[in-house]
Amino acid sequence: MDALPAANRQPAADISAAAAGTANSNPFTAGLPDSVQQALAKRYAALFGVYLKRRDAVTRIAFCGVRDGDSRKNDFPVGGRTNYPLLFDRAGKPKPAFDAVMQAARGVTPR
Repeated sequence: MDALPAANRQPAADISAAAAGTANSNPFTAGLPDSVQQALAKRYAALFGVYLKRRDAVTRIAFCGVRDGDSRKNDFPVGGRTNYPLLFDRAGKPKPAFDAVMQAARGVTPR
């Protein structure tokens, strides 16, 4: 999951494919605006809705980190870029995405 615009158009996860930064590659240096937080929450809810529908085939879900500050997506693929992809913010507090995942697990349709 990613809260930032794509840094490059390469579909591969090649770690040597660092992208050059532009003015738009780090748009949320002061934190995610509420509208982006809500969009991220809806994306997480939709993704977990699929996982729940396929619970017979999905046995685990792994995250690359716990808090946004721990994410491997910080500084990659653009050095100096701050990302916000996880369910907990940099202070370890649950984000709206966390609530959306919990609601999906309870079978509640997000608004």
